[in-house]
Amino acid sequence: MSLPPQKNTNIGYALGIGSGLGFVLAVPLALAIFLGVMIDKELETFPIALIISVLIGMGLTVISLYKIIIPFLEKRSKK
Repeated sequence: MSLPPQKNTNIGYALGIGSGLGFVLAVPLALAIFLGVMIDKELETFPIALIISVLIGMGLTVISLYKIIIPFLEKRSKK
């Protein structure tokens, strides 16, 4: 008994992109929050360093997402 032919869906590639996006979203923001709180505790300036570090983390997240998504969309549009 033979199995029907399967389409090449590149599920591994999609899972890799998805996990990469999750990593890129979570890590910079988590590090920014952690560093902001630590700096605020050290300098006793509670919200200032936290706000600045979160803004920097969000900027880095947007840049990283752009670098991941644009090549994916370009590759998809060539098909």
